[in-house]
Amino acid sequence: MPPATKTLSPAELAKLEHAFATDPASEAYKPLAEAYLGMGRFMEAMVVCKKGVKAHPSVADPRVLLARVYAEQGKDKKAIEELQGALQVAPADKSALRMMGSLQMKSGDATGKDNLLKAFEADPADGETLELMQKNGVPVPKPAAPEPPPPPPQPVAAPPVLQPVTTPPAGATATSGVQQPVAPRAGVVSQPGRQAPRQAGARPSQPIARPAPAPRRDYEDDGDDDVETSDVRPRPTKKGGGASKAVFFVLLFAVPLGAAGYLGYGQYRAKLIRESNNLIREATAEIKKDTYKGYIDAISKAESALALDGDANTNRNARGLLAYAYTIRWGEHIHDESNRENAEKNIQAGLAGKEASAYLHAAEAMFDFYSGKTAEGLKAIDTRIAAAEAEKKNVSLYYLTRGILQTNSGDLEAAKDALEHAQAIAPDDPRVYVALGQLHRRRGADLQALSAFNNALKYGRGHPDGLIGTANLILDQENPGNGYCTAAKSVKELAAMTDNASPRQLATNAFTRALLISRVSRDIPLYTDKAFQKTLEDCTGVKADEAQAKKDIAAAETEGLSQDRNNPELLLIRGRRLAYENKLDEAAAEIRKAIEANPQASHFHVELAKVLTRKEGGEPAAEEALTKALTLVPASPKLLSMLGQVQYKQKKYDAARGTLEKALSDPKTKNPEARYLLGKLYRDDKKDYAKAVENLKRASEEYYADPSMAAVAYDDLAQTYELKGEKDNANSTYEKALNADKENPAPYCHYARLLAKDPKEKEKARSIAQAFLKMAPKDPCADEMRGL
Repeated sequence: MPPATKTLSPAELAKLEHAFATDPASEAYKPLAEAYLGMGRFMEAMVVCKKGVKAHPSVADPRVLLARVYAEQGKDKKAIEELQGALQVAPADKSALRMMGSLQMKSGDATGKDNLLKAFEADPADGETLELMQKNGVPVPKPAAPEPPPPPPQPVAAPPVLQPVTTPPAGATATSGVQQPVAPRAGVVSQPGRQAPRQAGARPSQPIARPAPAPRRDYEDDGDDDVETSDVRPRPTKKGGGASKAVFFVLLFAVPLGAAGYLGYGQYRAKLIRESNNLIREATAEIKKDTYKGYIDAISKAESALALDGDANTNRNARGLLAYAYTIRWGEHIHDESNRENAEKNIQAGLAGKEASAYLHAAEAMFDFYSGKTAEGLKAIDTRIAAAEAEKKNVSLYYLTRGILQTNSGDLEAAKDALEHAQAIAPDDPRVYVALGQLHRRRGADLQALSAFNNALKYGRGHPDGLIGTANLILDQENPGNGYCTAAKSVKELAAMTDNASPRQLATNAFTRALLISRVSRDIPLYTDKAFQKTLEDCTGVKADEAQAKKDIAAAETEGLSQDRNNPELLLIRGRRLAYENKLDEAAAEIRKAIEANPQASHFHVELAKVLTRKEGGEPAAEEALTKALTLVPASPKLLSMLGQVQYKQKKYDAARGTLEKALSDPKTKNPEARYLLGKLYRDDKKDYAKAVENLKRASEEYYADPSMAAVAYDDLAQTYELKGEKDNANSTYEKALNADKENPAPYCHYARLLAKDPKEKEKARSIAQAFLKMAPKDPCADEMRGL
């Protein structure tokens, strides 16, 4: 076993270290440092952050991350020093200002208030800054009142023109033809030579200043603009007729009363719209929290908004919010008929009213997905995305929905593109990070998955799915080590979230607790360090007592089933537990039950195939299971790739090649697993070196996020170049393999063997052979390397 203090295996640790080492401008330091920080491995996190600082001296991010490492150890002084360095290169960086202000306020330094205010100025809407300001008693500045506009320049007075006095015509007033003096307005002092106010119809010598039009608002204005007014003028009277006088007096009183009534209704209507819009804003904020209580509160507020204003022209979002909240509650929180009916009702009402709400469109696709119609859901959201892109719009919720559906249908690389697009649009949305974490976990990119779950917890303030994802990801590892403590902490924190966690999340957490108990109770005796054994017992509450562990596992799973008996994910977690306990037949039986409950979930089929292939001679059963899965989830790239691998292991090379080519039928598809194996098939079985090079080269490029697998692909590509007689290409490709993963001995063996053929390269061949022998002195290639 690895040392007890290790959470990651040496190979996993080397992946991102070598990725960063081979590309000094890389951002690989970030996920690695975040991973170490999340596991409490402060020393490694500090080393990685310092490498990031050295590689990016003009960027604030690595110093802020290093400051976090120090702060979490209580080394506030060192954290402040790093933040000072960050602010030297980026004086307006809100993360550095916010953290600096918080640490200064903590130490009693009054300048912390100034830095929190600077962080607020950098981004007034930042939730973390506002929370820290409230915590530290720093009032939010009120926006300064705009200065009044300067008075328009006064036109220069023209010299008076004398007019002859004329006699007015009969019946005219005394002011008809003679300019009369005008009394000055109250508060205005008459000045010599100042021009008198112009008469109606006269042109001003300067344009009259008018206020700029108010900007268009997404919601109804909160001001008085909604008040409707009447501009009713009395008609000129006609001579004679008592009836005309009667009508005149009726209108004189009736019209103002009618106008007042209309005015009052307009004011009342405007008030309802304002109140409704406020509720819509609050409901949207609750949904963005992505918690059990948040969705309940969002439904309450959206229903109140709809009761106040049911007009689809002015209330364009209430039904969409209701449709989305009820859909998530039905699909992810409580799978009951009431939530399903309310979701369907609001989706239909919103679509019938042609409401342009992103939440409505996302709900439509997610409802199809939860109803087992993933293809229809994808088609619906793809249509919405195409329409939005045609109008140059990017809607994060659309890409998030597409990514979730693609992940569950097994199109993992397409899902990665969609979710990364959503992340770029909404970099602080915890639901996006949860979806990314689940995706990367299924892709086997554990460090990326852990970084995503950490971000979900960062932006979601203890997001339930972020806690579940972190715990299960750690329990996926072969040797979690200290990670067991992190998993136990996540499980315990979620168990206490009775308000923000749904019954389904709490049930999943209970089954995760059962898996934790099983693994820790079995692993504790395998660690030789007695102190570490005690640490594990204390942090997890689990002892190396098989009988007690069995009771606790049964109790945890009973608790989970009492909260959510109809969730097939619970059966999958139980299957994983049984597989770790080497009860492979029982594990397969549990996963088959999960598949029966939800045959469209591609990852259920993948997990079943993994269990079956662990059994001796289990490949035929795995092939049968995957073939059946593809009738339920047609054209899933992940399932096709796994089927091709199983066929390859059975030496069914033609069938494997056909399956893998089908997995790659779309030339835009990123599927390095399928391309790598297809390249080997073309090289070893068909001797088609051109196609082998094409597939292996692209596989090595697509493995950019997995340096160890990139090294394997480069190694096979270099061997293929050798077979083609392209020595220079083979040399450069072996170098790439060594740079990608310095702990993989295979490329060293193959490269030294190639160099030894050239008398001029004997010394280099000897050096590479020595490096190989340090890593793998008992490898079958070792004797040959000693001969060099």
